Parts: sequence; structure tokens; C-alpha cells
Amino acid sequence: MNKLLAFIKSARFAEVSILLGFPMIGLFFAFRSADQLFSLPVFLFVAAIFSLFTAIYAFNGLAGSEDDCHNSRLSDLKGVKTSFIVTLSVSLVLSLVLFFLIRPVLALFAAVSFLLWCIYSFPKKGFKYRPLLGTLIHFIGQIIHFLMGYTVLAPLDRGSAAVSVYFALLFSAGHINHELIDHDADKKSGIKTGAVCFGVSAWEKVSLLLFLAAALYISALSLIEKELLKVSFPFMIAGCIHVIFKICTMKRASLQAKFLAERSFYRILYFAAGIVFILAKIFDLTNFIK
Repeated sequence: MNKLLAFIKSARFAEVSILLGFPMIGLFFAFRSADQLFSLPVFLFVAAIFSLFTAIYAFNGLAGSEDDCHNSRLSDLKGVKTSFIVTLSVSLVLSLVLFFLIRPVLALFAAVSFLLWCIYSFPKKGFKYRPLLGTLIHFIGQIIHFLMGYTVLAPLDRGSAAVSVYFALLFSAGHINHELIDHDADKKSGIKTGAVCFGVSAWEKVSLLLFLAAALYISALSLIEKELLKVSFPFMIAGCIHVIFKICTMKRASLQAKFLAERSFYRILYFAAGIVFILAKIFDLTNFIK
């Protein structure tokens, strides 16, 4: 039982499941007909991307096991290094094999993605320990993840690349909020994130600007590409609600509890937007929007 619990901790399935949303949104952006959802490539992709993210989080946990002892959110991961190694090895190999079976280029995307997150998490030297560079990894990584989902059902094009930037901005802004949550623990561990280097107040403003930039970007892109307006509307509404929420809470004390509450709020908000988007694609509700 203890070994099973150690495995579950090292796999960090809850966080992996949240991260799955971005490549799955990419897949649904390429979605054209209901029969595609029940195709072998889609089933393989779900298993492959889950395995890849499990491997990424396992490496992250293994690399940061020494620092995480100062973090109350992650301190229970201490002492599960063997489980991290096993989870990492099995998940990475499985993901690469499955991606190759779908389309060889996806295996290449997956390898690049894993390498980027290794650069981010590498003990003491990774981009996680450098201001701005960690956010840059999140931005690039999310573009790759979105395009991985898209290319399962359709060839990559200029439109898919443009849309991926929106989700990369959103993910990067979320990462900055995550740095705000972990500010105290990171400072004790000597991790020089943007929040630690520039201060909580300044970094909170950067978070607001990035979330605002994401909302403005998808709105502008939708005005340029009229067809995109029909499917991106839920994200535009969610972005407006979130930005208003952030502005209204800016004057509150910049404590971990506030940033944790915001994270819960925007996760639910964008999850709901994603569900509405997916339902609109599946049931072709966009035909009602002229």
C-alpha cells in the first residue's frame, strides 16, 4: 500500500490531468466530424499525452525533491525518488512509442517537449531557477502541446500556430501566478523566480498584463479570422471575467491564500469555457451564430 501511495504521489495525476486540457483543446480546434473522436489516433493520443505529462512531472519532482521540502504543497513528495525514477522511465518510453504509432512527427514533438521541461527543472541550473526564463519555457512548451493535439486530426497551418499563441500566453500567465503562490517557499530554497527577484507586487501586475494580453489577443485574432470568432467566444468571455476579477482583487493583501483562490477561480472559469467550446464543436452549435 505504501508503494502504491508513493507511486500516486510521484505521478501527480491531478496536475497532469489539468495540463491535458491544452493539447486536447488543440485537438478539438482541428476537429471536423464526430467520427474523428472515436478513431484510434485520438485514443492513442490521449494515452500518449497523459504518459508524456506524467514523465515530465516525475522528472520535475525528482529534480526538485531537495527544494520541495520547503514547500508545504509538495513536502509530501519527499522520499519517493525511486517511484519518480520508475514513473519517469515507464511513462516516457510508453509516450514516445504511442506518439510514433500515431505519427512519427509527434514523437519528435514529444521529445522536444520533454527536453524543454528537463531544461526547466534541472537541479539548481534549470530555467526554473532563473527569472523570466522559466516563463519562456512555459510559453514555448504550450505552443508545442497545442500543436501536438492539432496535428492528430489536421495538418499544421498558419491559423493553428496563431491560435496556439493565445493558449501559450494563458499558460504563461498561470505560471506567473504559480510563482506568486510559491514565493515564500522558493525564496527559502534560493530559487530566483520572477516573483522572488522582482517582488510579489510587481509580479502580480505582470500576471494581470499577461492575462489581459491573452484576452485581447484572442479577441483581435477572432476579428481578423471571422470563423474563429464563433468558436473562441467562450474564451473571450472567460478572459473578460478573469481580468475584471483580478482588477477587483488587486488591492487585497498579496498572500499565498489570495493567489491560491485566484488559481482555483481561473481553472474553473477556463475549464467551463473549454467545455462550452468543445460542446459547440461536437454539436456544431456555431451554425446558430451568424
